[in-house]
Amino acid sequence: MGEEGREFVTPDIEKRQHRRAKLVTQTRCEALGREELHVTRDVSVGGLFIRSKNPFPQDSAVSVSFHLRPSTPAISCRGKVVYSLKGLGMGVQFTDLNDSDRAALEKFVDESN
Repeated sequence: MGEEGREFVTPDIEKRQHRRAKLVTQTRCEALGREELHVTRDVSVGGLFIRSKNPFPQDSAVSVSFHLRPSTPAISCRGKVVYSLKGLGMGVQFTDLNDSDRAALEKFVDESN
């Protein structure tokens, strides 16, 4: 049997505008009237990837809160699910990151690479 009828979905890695750093931390994610705890895989100044077996649908508006390090204050902001891969997770693009959180993310990514 051929590959006919199958659709393969892969994230558009080439579209990434920001360097990423590995970040495995618990993340509070709220969308569609649900609040869930997930674990991140990586982060950039532009967004993060959240592991989830049942991610929120693409284009969902989400609120996220996470720590870059246990000793640092939480970063809390809104974002948009830019891709959703059932069984794997979702890519969230930050939409309202404040200047101090952006600076903390830039420093974290720079020190991680």
